Amino acid sequence: MSQIWKSLPRGQYLSLAPWAWVQLESADPPGPFPFIAGVAPEVVASLHEAHGLLSSAVDTAISDIFSKRAPLDDPDRQRRLEEAYAEVISARPYLQLHIRCGRRPDGTFHWEFPTDPTKSATVTNGGLRIFNSVKRQAIPIGFDQRPLGPLVGKILGFLDGTYQAEEIKTVVATSGRDGERLLTRLIESLHQHECLVGSNTSSVRSHWFETLHDQDMVHLGHAALLYRQRDQALWFDPWLLPWFAESSVLSLWGSLLPKPAAVFLTHDHDDHVDPRTLLHLPKDTPIIVPSRRNRRTFTYDYLSLLRELGFARVIELAHGESWAFDGGAVYSVPFYGEDPCDLEMPRNCYLIADRNYNVLVHADSGPTNNGRSALKDGVIQSLVQKHGPIPLVFASQQQLLEIRGHAAHAALSHPGKWLDVGENGYLTNEYLADICAAAQAKLFVSYATGGADWYPDHLSFMFSRRNPARTAMLTAHWELPETLKELLAKRGCGYHYGHALDLFRRTADGVVESMKTGEVLTPLALYRLDHGDPPFMKAGSRTTPSH
Repeated sequence: MSQIWKSLPRGQYLSLAPWAWVQLESADPPGPFPFIAGVAPEVVASLHEAHGLLSSAVDTAISDIFSKRAPLDDPDRQRRLEEAYAEVISARPYLQLHIRCGRRPDGTFHWEFPTDPTKSATVTNGGLRIFNSVKRQAIPIGFDQRPLGPLVGKILGFLDGTYQAEEIKTVVATSGRDGERLLTRLIESLHQHECLVGSNTSSVRSHWFETLHDQDMVHLGHAALLYRQRDQALWFDPWLLPWFAESSVLSLWGSLLPKPAAVFLTHDHDDHVDPRTLLHLPKDTPIIVPSRRNRRTFTYDYLSLLRELGFARVIELAHGESWAFDGGAVYSVPFYGEDPCDLEMPRNCYLIADRNYNVLVHADSGPTNNGRSALKDGVIQSLVQKHGPIPLVFASQQQLLEIRGHAAHAALSHPGKWLDVGENGYLTNEYLADICAAAQAKLFVSYATGGADWYPDHLSFMFSRRNPARTAMLTAHWELPETLKELLAKRGCGYHYGHALDLFRRTADGVVESMKTGEVLTPLALYRLDHGDPPFMKAGSRTTPSH
């Protein structure tokens, strides 16, 4: 029996330190699109290679347009691109195993590849790495070719500051021989490298619920939201960061938040589905995801990803279905647009309908190239008719267009469309104002463009108050927020640009107010509740580790 359990503080609550995290590492080389279902991995690899072989030619064509060597509306561009693609395939027999293309006698371009609804590019993890960002340490642990990733996720879910060492010991002891050996080693390493912290109290949850009223919403940064429903917390698109992982600013992480009663994921982009955040959440948490029943050809394989992280309660919500709670439910709402829409990946927005109070989590949804939207298809109107007005709307204010060939899953789109301009979350002020008018909203919150100082600098869409010049450069050609404010005001709706830890509350007269939470919910204040000053601080004066 390992001596680690005698070394851990008895009678104290254990949690992973907010400057530490665990990262699973794949046993296999990563594929082009992990967890894309509906097509075999080897087929995706061929499609991705064909796209890569033409990427320089696509970039040259774009350069020709920008330098005015070629017109934007060149009618021959699509034909040339299609024929170049066919040339690439015909010159490589191994690509012909999966891709068939060419010009038909009538002049149309034929392009096909095999699809299979049973196939997915899943990932099995072969080890992990422990990170201590204060000490700048990375500690590897291998799995010895055993599929132990889900067990790691399970034990990490218990390190949230609400369980004592004896309880965690029991979980480890009941994990099977291989699991017990690995998890014991993991706990030993976390303890040895000062990644665990103990406390006589566990007061984070009660502190949050003392601060939040029933039906309050808090912005946690980017697209992450926390909604208090009676005495439980519902999370949406959590993207949390450990302290000093990618920024010198203290960040929200794991044990600094109340345990979620459920987590809702809107769509497959990695700033909305963050494996690192999810790995550290309690694994008895229900995870609500878009349903495969809304799929056309492709879908994101949430089930495989989340099971590999240790979750056992993954719930798929098709559009119109709901996850019920005492007093109401969260409804799955169709999500439109965002790169590229022709793939029609199943995605969800969500409506919180809670005792005659409605909140719309619209995320990055917006109009598609073919003209569909929540307005055009009558989605918002139907929600209001069924549930009543929606006073609070959270939506991205991005105005991004991109060349189709640069989209994340461009290889799965028709090659003749790669030089078309496609939507990538293009939401005009007029569209957002019309959404709010249809919803009968009282407050529009612009979110999902950063909004937290702790997000890393190198991601261009991570707007923060620390980087005003960069934000100004990125948004230089966007429609002015002041114009949106004016449009909303004409419709009886307010405007708020969301920053992390902003709180949104319904008042007695039916208005929704935004307010600052001040210091009460900052990461440092939350840590101090149970632990006092972090060990790297001197008399409470430092907020960054020394190097």
